[in-house]
Amino acid sequence: MLLFLNSISFGEIFIILLFVLIFFGAESIPGLARTLGRGIRQVKNATQDIQDEIIKTSTDIKREMNANRALEQTKNAIEKPIQDFTQKLEKSASEVKTNMERELDLEDNHTESKHESTPESSRVYSPAQKKPNVPLDQQSLDENEN
Repeated sequence: MLLFLNSISFGEIFIILLFVLIFFGAESIPGLARTLGRGIRQVKNATQDIQDEIIKTSTDIKREMNANRALEQTKNAIEKPIQDFTQKLEKSASEVKTNMERELDLEDNHTESKHESTPESSRVYSPAQKKPNVPLDQQSLDENEN
């Protein structure tokens, strides 16, 4: 509005007011000014309503963003201990698996070395060397006879 007044001189404004007075007359100028004032007020109210709606919408968006941020923080606060526990559990499980595999390997190596070191396993099997399975009562009798 100020730019509009800067480009118009006082003489131009005087000529415009003179034409309004001639075309509308002195009696209708107050009604015309009232109508012009109502129109300007309606435009201002409409722009104020639009500004209020924009501010309300931006406030709602900010609230939603804050709520989303709070939800995200809560989600992270809940998920972090669960993820930490899961990682610790997986680490423990892998350690147990490694220890079990190590124990099984040691047991296998120990069993193999036992078999290799015993003289019975190094001898060739012959049926003549094997004693027959005899119940314990009869074994004592057989040993007494020899």
